[in-house]
Parts: sequence; C-alpha cells; structure tokens
Amino acid sequence: MQNTQVTSRSQQQTRPVRTGGCDLCHSGDALVLVEGSAETCPLVICTQCQLIYAWPQLSATALDNFYEDTFVNDPGSLQRAGSAFPPDEDRRKEEILAEHWSIKIIKRFIAPRRKKFLELRVRTGALTAILQAEGAEVLGVEPFQANANYARHVRGLSNVFDLPFSRFHQFPLPQDGQVDVVNVLNHHVLAHVLSPRLLLEKLFSVLKPGGYLFLDEKDVLHPVRHKKRSTLDSGPAHQFQLTVHTTARYIRTTGFELLECELDPHRSSDFRHIRIVARKPQEGEPATTFSRQIDVGKGPSLQTIQRRLWWLENTWRIRLARVRVKKKTQRMLRRLGFEYPLTQK
Repeated sequence: MQNTQVTSRSQQQTRPVRTGGCDLCHSGDALVLVEGSAETCPLVICTQCQLIYAWPQLSATALDNFYEDTFVNDPGSLQRAGSAFPPDEDRRKEEILAEHWSIKIIKRFIAPRRKKFLELRVRTGALTAILQAEGAEVLGVEPFQANANYARHVRGLSNVFDLPFSRFHQFPLPQDGQVDVVNVLNHHVLAHVLSPRLLLEKLFSVLKPGGYLFLDEKDVLHPVRHKKRSTLDSGPAHQFQLTVHTTARYIRTTGFELLECELDPHRSSDFRHIRIVARKPQEGEPATTFSRQIDVGKGPSLQTIQRRLWWLENTWRIRLARVRVKKKTQRMLRRLGFEYPLTQK
C-alpha cells in the first residue's frame, strides 16, 4: 500500500476532478481523496453530497472477475471456500447474528408470518431459515456459490439463487409491488454494487405500499480496527464508501421514508455498522406525514470529513509504530533467552 495517499489537512490544495457523475446526487464535481495504486482504487469525494466513491469505476465484467479470482473477505468466496462449504466457525457467527440481532430488528416492525420477503445477501441462509420457521415466504439472493450451496443443500432452502454483485439490481422477481419486506441485514451490500441508487430504486419498486426495507451498512468514518494503512484501503471490493448521512440520503432520494438510521451499538466488524429501517409510503400518502420518520441532520462538511480521515490515518500510523516496537522488543528478548511477556515469580 506504499503508493496510497490520503489527502491531509496540511496540504494547501486538493486536486479537483470531473467525474461521470455522482451516483447519489449526479454532480460531476469531486476532489481526489486517494490516489490509486496497483492494489487500491482511486477514490474521490463529491463536493455536493460528500459521497465517497471509486473513480474510474470498474466495469461489471471487471467487478465479477475480481470477486471470482481475488476476493477473500467472505468465507463463501471461491478463494476461501473453493467448491466446499464455508467454515463451521463462520457459519456459527452468522447464526448468532441472525438469532440475536437481525430477527429482533425485523420483528420490532413486522411479524414475519405469511409475509413475502426478499433477502439480498443471504450468506448460508441462517436468517432465511428463521424467517421460514416463523411462517414467511422467502426468496433469497447470494453472490457466492459456496454460501448458496450450503443454504440449498444443508438448510434445505430451495428459493436461494446465485447472482453476482454486478447484477443485484436485476434479481429475478416476476413483477413489482409483490414483496412485503426486503431484508439486507445479513451483510452490507450497497458498498459492493455498481450503483446503490439503481439497486434501491429496484427495491422500492418490488415492495408493496407500506412495505419495509431493513439494511446494514458500514460507516467508513468510524473504524473499529484497521487492517491496512488507511481506513479507505478496501481495494475494488468497495466501489462506494458510505457514512450514516450518505446512506440516509440514498434512502430518501429513492422514495423511502426513513424510520431508523444510526450506528448500531450491538453490531461492528472492522467498522461500526449503520442500522437502517425504511418504509415505502402507502399509495397517496405523502412521505412527510408518516409520524415515525426521522431526520439525521445535514451531515459533516467536506472539510470535516477530510480532517477526520487525516486523523484516522495518522493515529493508525502511531499504532503501527507501537506494534513494530513491541515486535522488535519481543525478538530482542528471545535472543537474550527471555520469554515475552516477562512474568513475575
């Protein structure tokens, strides 16, 4: 990652660029946040809505090839699972998440019995199985074949279909307005697709009036732990780097009423996770009349985001330096015949 450069607040000028248009607000005006390298995507930030996204964006073919040939961050990916099933430990973590987090969020708003669900990113089907046991009818979509095979052949979920991220906005439904709930709580999705706007517009169209959308995303401004030098070093996997405010704006601009959008205190991985609950308005019902709709505020300015990223990058450098010093100390003590850490007798 030596060639990755995140714009710092100490720089006098930030390089402006004209892109083909922001997926969220359609503005073509952006500033470069990350210069690309052989391992990272160039990233820009929209000067109008502060959406962070890869530019130039990968083609559908290039994105599919990346997930088939390189991607290792999912236990069901070809590089991790091969032709086998994902590891037992990862499946158990998925089951715990479904039992103790996802289903509880859904049941706060709607009873699954006799409802039609569309699940994007079912993984191995842990939540899908719970929903079916609750009496729901579920159609599931999953990009990684090892996950989908486990859902079908082990959990017995026949309505789980393989679909690459590049075609998530083309999932197989016979007609619009037939789904009570769209669930995307198993794993974040918007950051991985070619166009979050196209996907959300499709989800809006398939929902019945009054139907619910449940969504999980990561907030790039709130890392829990860094695996790389910069919080933005995610490579081609994340075509979009989302925050609470850009996610909320996506939901609203595609027609949904926003009921919940906040950093969930019970859900984190490498980043804090955003829990989103939204609703499609009833026919003839103005969105502003729905009593539970929330306002997440205007969001941080462009300068605030740049300062935040600068601070995250430099504090991470300090942490890496401490790790290197600790490892060097361990090696020196071993050469001297001591075990590390030293224990008192």
